[in-house]
Amino acid sequence: MNDDAADSKDPWLSILMPVFNVAPYLTETLASIVAQLPAAGVELLLLDDRSTDGSDAIGARICAEVGPAATLHRQAENGGVAAARNRLLDLAKGDYVWFIDADDLLLPGAIAALHAIVMRDAPDLVLCDYRKRGRNEAAFTGTARRIVTDREALLHGLFARRRMHLWTKIARRNLWHDLRFPPLACFEDMAVVPHLFLTVRSHYYEPAPWIDYRVREGSLTGLATRTAGHFDTAGNDALTAVLADIMAAVTAGLPAMHDDMRYCLAQFCAKEYTKIGWRLVSTRAGRIPWQALRRELRRYRDLTEAASPLPFAALLRTHRQHRKFVRWFVLALFVRLAA
Repeated sequence: MNDDAADSKDPWLSILMPVFNVAPYLTETLASIVAQLPAAGVELLLLDDRSTDGSDAIGARICAEVGPAATLHRQAENGGVAAARNRLLDLAKGDYVWFIDADDLLLPGAIAALHAIVMRDAPDLVLCDYRKRGRNEAAFTGTARRIVTDREALLHGLFARRRMHLWTKIARRNLWHDLRFPPLACFEDMAVVPHLFLTVRSHYYEPAPWIDYRVREGSLTGLATRTAGHFDTAGNDALTAVLADIMAAVTAGLPAMHDDMRYCLAQFCAKEYTKIGWRLVSTRAGRIPWQALRRELRRYRDLTEAASPLPFAALLRTHRQHRKFVRWFVLALFVRLAA
């Protein structure tokens, strides 16, 4: 960060939090952030999306206790997480923005560690790891604790690790200038994060958990993909549309990508296809005619393969060459089922 930014009255960091019906979690979540707020330089912005469980009252009380550094805003009507995030971006004043979910925890020392990186290296993007059910999880694959200016390496690390969530990625606010979240019920992170990364000139990966991800019953995440006994056709169709969009954007943004990057992207597409395939078979096998099930598998194969930078036949050959036999078997199985 330059000296002008450091001396500005505007904060160096905006923590942005959409809030909707998270009353059992919100007090603890906000306490984990408030305990780390410095005397100046960080703003905490909450946006209540018309909660009905008292979450807005909890947010208002804690913001009043914190003072001017924390503010609660309210949506006129429920618009979903994408609309809430877009409005928070419009309200933010910080040089960097960090989206944190209202049901997760900010681990001790996270803001101080981020501040040290920003003041020393001023990267466009900072990535961190997270904790889930007491276990540390990597959110990125790549060079750690060093400033990197290779955009292809950044995107490779994103797609190789497959962690598209926002809360492990802290970006300069100006990178969001022409980027907003589409009105999707799910997959809005996947729809936006690769586009954001295509604007990044430098990044820094800190392989330490800064977020404690708490698995919450009833959250939107995964409802389209993990609801027992139900296959959400609209949700999975939306996923394939997002996949096509981000693959087209990355391919256009990296016209001279290396073969390993192309392989990584193709494997990402294939993995999405086999995940859809597992969901389809596990929820509909025995409930619809076998030929109808295979037609649906074939439709999703066609959609995901069309997005892939490599045909699945070529990907299968590359799996064999790289001795990725588990990947080869799973993809070959679902390609065969869809044949």
